[in-house]
Amino acid sequence: MKIVVYLGTGGVGKTSVAAATALSRARADARKSLVITIDPAMRLRTALNLQGRSLEQHVPLLPPGKGELWAALLDVRATLDDAVNMYAKKGQVDRILNHPIYAQIADSLVGMQELMAVERIDQLSRRGFEYIVVDTAPSRHAIEFLDKPMAFADLVGSGWVKLVGRTYQFVARTGMMSLGRKSLDLYARVESLLGANLVQQILDFYSIFVSIAEGYAHRAEKTVALLKDPAITEFRVVTTPQKALRDARFFFSALKERGFPLGTIYVNRMWPHDASGDGSSKGASALESDVLAWYASVRQSHIRAIEQLRKEYNGQPVNIVSLAELERDVDGLGALERIAAQLGG
Repeated sequence: MKIVVYLGTGGVGKTSVAAATALSRARADARKSLVITIDPAMRLRTALNLQGRSLEQHVPLLPPGKGELWAALLDVRATLDDAVNMYAKKGQVDRILNHPIYAQIADSLVGMQELMAVERIDQLSRRGFEYIVVDTAPSRHAIEFLDKPMAFADLVGSGWVKLVGRTYQFVARTGMMSLGRKSLDLYARVESLLGANLVQQILDFYSIFVSIAEGYAHRAEKTVALLKDPAITEFRVVTTPQKALRDARFFFSALKERGFPLGTIYVNRMWPHDASGDGSSKGASALESDVLAWYASVRQSHIRAIEQLRKEYNGQPVNIVSLAELERDVDGLGALERIAAQLGG
């Protein structure tokens, strides 16, 4: 299995490059390749003309490739429902799915997007996808999808949370005084803030959800370990010439701090045409000459950005690849094919 994770800020073409990467792999070898976006804006839907809301969609290739191309949009509720159906204890699936707290957690709890992204990677690998490309949200905060699952795993593993999850049903039946004075005081303070009914609903829900939470924590730890393995996972940054050095420094540092490998920096939307020596300015009007001069100066600034990156990361195991800007928005496989041709493996 191979996992490629794309990071980048907004407006750099990250989703298009991610989709083109999965397309390139589906063309090249006989594996099931899938691109999944955890970007709430769902730009992948436009890039691949996706229809409906099914979890995974097969994208037909013309002519057919050696492998298969699939695409997926992260659906937090559906991903969590899948986890419940697969891992809940016998007889508790309906009780969890219909619990009044469940919908609030799935639909509005802060951080669920990041938590379910890691769960989704695990689900996809279990479903036989051998090449998974992850398109993260267009933000420097996208890297939080690597942090929050481990924070959740630490929380679930704490002694107090385990105690509450495993003993609440017994305590509820035998009376709250069984908690002990210290625990009872804490319970009373929480109850005064949230209300007795809500606190009891939360505790009741967690007492039946605890096995799901513990299972998630275990799977998250395994998935994050895979993401740290350079033999399996490569992190790639997509940027533009204007942002290249700043973005590269930020993501390189953030990944290194967490122990994740950065493999490639794609500098997208480079201006490729060299008009300086092809005679295109001969006989041009003053305005046309000014436009050509402006184009040449911008192109030179793009070239300098690449040179600065190569100098900055000389000696580091980081590939730096430039991608030419397309003349129109990416809106289908044809445009993605053009990007795929530039990716260089």
